[in-house]
Amino acid sequence: MASPFFRSTLSLFAFAALTACGGDDADVTTGTSDPTPSAAAGFTFTLDTSKAVVWQGREATVAVAVQRDPGFTAGIQFSAEGLPAGTTAAALHVPADGTSGTLTLQAAATAPHSLPTGVTVKGTAGAAQATKPLTVTVRGEAGDVDTSFGGGTLVTPGGLTDDDVRGVAVQADGKAVVAGFGVATVATGTDFLLVRHLRDGGLDPGFGNGGRVATAFGNAGRSDEAQAVAVQPDGKILVAGSSDQGATGYDFALARYNTDGSLDTTFGNGGRVTTSFGAGADKACALLLQPDGRIVLAGDSSQGANGSDFALARYHSDGSLDTGFGTGGKVLTAIGSDGARETVYALALQTVGGVPRLVAVGGEGDFIAAAYRADGSVDTTFGTAGIVRGLFGSVTGAARGVVVTTDNRLVLAGHRDHDFAAVRLLPAGGLDTGFGTGGRAVIAVSADNWDESTALVQQTDGKLLLGGWTYTGNSSSADTVLVRLNADGRADTAFGPGGIRTTAVATGTKTDAGRALVLQPDDRVPTVRVLQAGEANGSDLDVVLMRHWL
Repeated sequence: MASPFFRSTLSLFAFAALTACGGDDADVTTGTSDPTPSAAAGFTFTLDTSKAVVWQGREATVAVAVQRDPGFTAGIQFSAEGLPAGTTAAALHVPADGTSGTLTLQAAATAPHSLPTGVTVKGTAGAAQATKPLTVTVRGEAGDVDTSFGGGTLVTPGGLTDDDVRGVAVQADGKAVVAGFGVATVATGTDFLLVRHLRDGGLDPGFGNGGRVATAFGNAGRSDEAQAVAVQPDGKILVAGSSDQGATGYDFALARYNTDGSLDTTFGNGGRVTTSFGAGADKACALLLQPDGRIVLAGDSSQGANGSDFALARYHSDGSLDTGFGTGGKVLTAIGSDGARETVYALALQTVGGVPRLVAVGGEGDFIAAAYRADGSVDTTFGTAGIVRGLFGSVTGAARGVVVTTDNRLVLAGHRDHDFAAVRLLPAGGLDTGFGTGGRAVIAVSADNWDESTALVQQTDGKLLLGGWTYTGNSSSADTVLVRLNADGRADTAFGPGGIRTTAVATGTKTDAGRALVLQPDDRVPTVRVLQAGEANGSDLDVVLMRHWL
């Protein structure tokens, strides 16, 4: 169960400096503050935290320590000014000669979620006064949609028709970049589509055209489909997917953008790179940025009668292929010989015995994982000849996300026969029987219909968040789903019934679906929340972004 409030190390700094922080999001509001008293005021005080979080319907306490000048013995009355709506502070009186007290803040059950709000704590004893700043935030229960995020759920038309969302990333300043594809203009057809939101919601006017960017790969109006997004340490944005290049069909496609949404012309060919594995379709679905700046894309490549195989490519930071990886920068791995589709949907870096390796997960039919050494060769110490497959024995399913735990296990999540599913693997690839049931966890969000997990992130406490969708009732109309598991694979019942939160974004019987997750740290609160991106059907599919409390 999450703590009812969070405490941080006491930071004594000028209130004016606090209220100036936050960048261009204008996300901290302040009450009026009296100037710091002179030494003649008779007393000063400190707070044991500079940031208080109050849950709806609960209390939070802040300890007050009084420092008195010699001879000053009067009682002191404390109050809090500029509190968020629906929040009150109980009267606090520190008696004569007293040196401490507890300020109690209470949020009504109906108090709206708030952005971090600058509050002035004031102590008064006759003519003597002293003040200290305190940031107060009202939050919801774990799993609640955070209504301080632009009202809770942001729906944004991206292109002229349907917008398909596939990825989301958070910048160092808290802004969120959503990636997918849609029709920006009739002439260019389906293009890479990016939408950037400010930290607390709302389109970022400093990005592209009013917060939106569309990119065509110069292929005479053929389709360009973005599937994944990552942000470099320097703030530049990488987007991966595929582009129909005509003669070679779909090829891996990679673009890099400057922080304002313009293409980075120092990367590849005018900011864009395409890579072909042969005459068949090659589609990238996963993107990983290595600590050394090299970039890995992974997906599948059509190999004729052999079906589609795992395909990976690695690039230098300038967009050129890294010829030290596989053959000329490319790797193909045939998992089976039955002509099935085998697609990589997610990537992770894991270090085993001091040696780094790249883990690619995906499937089609069942969960599949493969491990690679730094040079692109298969790591045969993992699974059977470097491959783990048949984890559920299912005929429909795939791993859509992967994380490395603090004890160096791998957790894969996706769906098994249209139910949310996760497995945990030991470093050598065997099932970790301390997770779920025999290493596996299956969550039927809908008892009678389909549901699928499309994304996975891990909290710092080891809890796992699986995002996706479920069909409602007996229909094929979907709603957005977020599931939380404890680190051992059991449902976290503190997160909602059975650890499940379902959100209907589209109205009536229209469909919506979660596609991607990313954690959003916020040291103003302080807390970490999760952003869930997807699409919802209005007159057509639009980009959706919502934020949940954790």
